[in-house]
Amino acid sequence: MTKLTVLSEELYAEVGKMLEDKELASVVQHGLNPLYAPLADTPDLALITFQGGGEDKSIQREAPSQLLYLNDTYRFGQILRKYMAQAGLRKTLFERTVAHAAIFPSAPTQEARMWEHPKTGPRKVWRDFSLNWNKRLLMAQSPKAILIFGDKASQAFNIEWQDCKFEHKQNHMTFGRGEWQGIPAIYCHHLSINCPKLQAVECMKEVKNLLGKL
Repeated sequence: MTKLTVLSEELYAEVGKMLEDKELASVVQHGLNPLYAPLADTPDLALITFQGGGEDKSIQREAPSQLLYLNDTYRFGQILRKYMAQAGLRKTLFERTVAHAAIFPSAPTQEARMWEHPKTGPRKVWRDFSLNWNKRLLMAQSPKAILIFGDKASQAFNIEWQDCKFEHKQNHMTFGRGEWQGIPAIYCHHLSINCPKLQAVECMKEVKNLLGKL
């Protein structure tokens, strides 16, 4: 049994204990995904979002057999596949990419703010638990690069961005360069929230250029 397999089993065992607590389970109303892909040793790319959108209400009890975005029918996955292919990253997406949501419990967009900065209660417990585990998982996998989607995910990982571009309505950031724990990171506006196509593909092309230099 590999170290990553042991780590994955430990993750789901701890998630199971969390769900046995009635108060903690009470806020898991829209599904839960501890992983969006099986853990991998030194993948080319790790995709980071804030949390699932809550359309799939299932409670994930074990690691998925493949990256969930490869064949799902939801908006984010459909756009991701299309834009990654246009950026020349289709093979990377299908063969050498892992993905994580900063917050394990899912929630629709209108409820996401309740998970941003909870100071007390079950949402804070889940947030702290999820972020601590995500950091462990990323360090254990050691991806070559990280692609982060949206402000909420960016803030959760406390990344400082450089070379930022603001090319979307309401002055939302659409591009940035940074790093997390020494791993180079690229910022992209969230694909499910009307991210401009040209700017999103530009971010992904920058990921391709970055991987080509590593």
